[in-house]
Amino acid sequence: MKTLIFITVLLITFNSFAQVDCRPYVPLEKGTKWELTNYNDKGKELGKISSELLDKVENGNTVTFKISSVSTDAKGKTTFTNEYEAYCKNGKFEFNMAFKMDGSAMQAYQDMDMNVDASDLEIPSMDEKPGTTLPDGTLTVSIGNILNMSVNIVDRKIEAKETITTPAGSFDCLVLTQTVNTKMLVKIEATSKEWYAEGVGMVRSETYNKKGKLSGYSELTKLEK
Repeated sequence: MKTLIFITVLLITFNSFAQVDCRPYVPLEKGTKWELTNYNDKGKELGKISSELLDKVENGNTVTFKISSVSTDAKGKTTFTNEYEAYCKNGKFEFNMAFKMDGSAMQAYQDMDMNVDASDLEIPSMDEKPGTTLPDGTLTVSIGNILNMSVNIVDRKIEAKETITTPAGSFDCLVLTQTVNTKMLVKIEATSKEWYAEGVGMVRSETYNKKGKLSGYSELTKLEK
């Protein structure tokens, strides 16, 4: 009997450590809603992305977060709806690259059957040091002979740790930089800088063109737990 109790306690302790090892960059409570507002380089609002944590499923050493998002334009009209997943896997947190699908670019194809092939994109722990390099991410979307789009995120690294303030509050963030290569009729190369907060997700992002000029940014404007 004592042996059985010891094993039970050991398993509970192990599972607790497995959960603690991964600190997700998404809200933890089912039903939490948040909003990112997109702006051009002059600060004019272009639209919003409203998200909700639909479910959190635990299976062994993996926790799957199921998320929905709705993109709207500056007038509040829905342009694209999406569902994607994020994971805690063996101590690492990853987003499915489907969360990078651009609502404005995909608006015309909303009601068509899409074939989406998305890798997972690791967001490292806040404990990692600036200068640490990270694995690349890829996303391809095809609709028969109508559309072929690819997004490759490369040269990823941790730049810094910063505390930033948005209309949704102040957040301690991990700052990542990367190069984004997009191909959809034409090839576009840009760089981006992203701020992530544990238990929240992306708090701010900035996109720059090949000449290093700011072309637009997004920031967290609402968080309802």
